[in-house]
Amino acid sequence: MLDERLFYFIHGIATMYFILSGLQRINKTSKTRLEHFCGYLLLYWAFLELKDLGFYASSTFRGNYLSNILILIDMTAIPAGCFFVVELLNSGWCTLRRTIILTSPFLISIIAYIFTEAEWIVDASFIFAGCYTTLFFTHILYLVRRYNRLLVDNFSNVEYLHVRWLKRVTFMFAMCCATWIVSCVYSSWIVDSTYQLLLMLMWIVVMYYADKQQPIEDVHTLFADANAPANSALGHFPINRLKELMNEEHVWMNPLLSLSDLATLVGTNRTYLSNYLNQTLNTTFYDYINHYRLEAALKYLEDRDSTATVTEIAEACGFNSLSTFRRVFMRAKNCTFAEYRQQMSSKTDKSL
Repeated sequence: MLDERLFYFIHGIATMYFILSGLQRINKTSKTRLEHFCGYLLLYWAFLELKDLGFYASSTFRGNYLSNILILIDMTAIPAGCFFVVELLNSGWCTLRRTIILTSPFLISIIAYIFTEAEWIVDASFIFAGCYTTLFFTHILYLVRRYNRLLVDNFSNVEYLHVRWLKRVTFMFAMCCATWIVSCVYSSWIVDSTYQLLLMLMWIVVMYYADKQQPIEDVHTLFADANAPANSALGHFPINRLKELMNEEHVWMNPLLSLSDLATLVGTNRTYLSNYLNQTLNTTFYDYINHYRLEAALKYLEDRDSTATVTEIAEACGFNSLSTFRRVFMRAKNCTFAEYRQQMSSKTDKSL
């Protein structure tokens, strides 16, 4: 049958992708903790794919004892995926002990069903998996908000630190889950092929962004500082030195400037500087630094003879990427740089 051959073809491609991608990340000479974590996660997914190729592909297995065991094993992919997101947002959180504890309910359900063959265990596992996913994603939303706050309070460039791409991945994950549930209920090669295709595409997207993700050094220290009580005693804060650095020395020209870097230059600690920006100036480090960069970019428009491109202007003003510059500019002026430049040119022509 054509649809059956299509299933095996797509399933085989997905399996090889997980195996090769997992081994490539594990054997990489210089790898981050996240890349190492992703490598083993992809190999685990390869194991799930291989077992399905061996057993679950046949419709004769659906709805019987072996089929239910395979479905229960598939459910362990839920905590595995959740662990990836948590590790991404809080490097080092996923330890062996925590992994065993948080996956134990799924492992217990598999063992219980193997020895009892009770159908209610499968039904209960579906309900538990739904609740587990809901609670985990609620926690992940909290982690994302905390992570985003950490970024804008400590970094002036977040291009390869941000996790906005998780929104796309979450949507793809929901599509995969819905298709998997349908495949568990209905015997269809087409549905199974669709699930395999969606699953592979989702992980391709995940790995694309994960490979570009830059780890944050001392992330636990930064989180600890963020949770520390605010210190309102800012009377001795070296404000003049800060203004000198920003207005005269133009330290914001450094595209990789961080809160720690600026605090060292000012002669204070990171917490005092963060408190000054948040409490006194009511801004974040990200907005504070990029405000100076944006003002410098706007000055280029005052030169009627300037032929500098938007990329050249962004780099000259300390922006590490064009996308960051466009995002900051749009947020401040509610229009693109090209549109703003056109408006300025029109005003100049009218004045002449």
